[in-house]
Amino acid sequence: MPVIVLLRHGLSSANSSGILAGRAPGVFLTEEGVSALEANLQLLPNRSFTRLLHSPLERCVQTAEIARQVADFGSVDVDRAVIELDYGDWTGRSLQDLGQEPLWATVIERASQARFPGGESIAEAADRSVGRVRGLVAQMREEEPEETRQWAMIVSHGDIIKAVIADALGMPLDDFQRLSVAPGSFTVIDYSGPRPVLAAMSVTAAGLAQSAAVGGGGLR
Repeated sequence: MPVIVLLRHGLSSANSSGILAGRAPGVFLTEEGVSALEANLQLLPNRSFTRLLHSPLERCVQTAEIARQVADFGSVDVDRAVIELDYGDWTGRSLQDLGQEPLWATVIERASQARFPGGESIAEAADRSVGRVRGLVAQMREEEPEETRQWAMIVSHGDIIKAVIADALGMPLDDFQRLSVAPGSFTVIDYSGPRPVLAAMSVTAAGLAQSAAVGGGGLR
């Protein structure tokens, strides 16, 4: 009876600067991001997990380390299937400038058709991350007794988490920008029944005050 907690990395230097970090190295959590993340993790509905998977990027490594101070994990592994989107030539540019690009409208309104120049498409990123979650759920169902509810945590990035949520809700990828996941927040999806159930989304200790935009928002 698997339950997956999706934890977005805490507020990073790129988030604070309005930069699309993508897979660029050297992006770390801010002091504010660390303290807010620590507060958010106190709200976890469970503290015992069979496994922890996390993106290899520094901000997710930091976030996973902080999560390990709060909860117990049977295993911890880096997983490139949940790494940030490859934004290609958009990497490192300001979101304000990117909003003027013709592709921006496609990213917002028809995400399934958007491919970042020199990078990957949103659909490709959704396929790899959703596929990983589905595989993890299947593996947990095989390994654990049906009467036992087992929890796993995935530390990843905003758009990756939104893609997984959209899949769980049966939402077309073109609509996934209707979702918003705050930095440092966690989302809980219960996969124990015949269809996934979104039990909680973008939970933070500070509520909306944690971000300038409702739920965090943005391609960060």
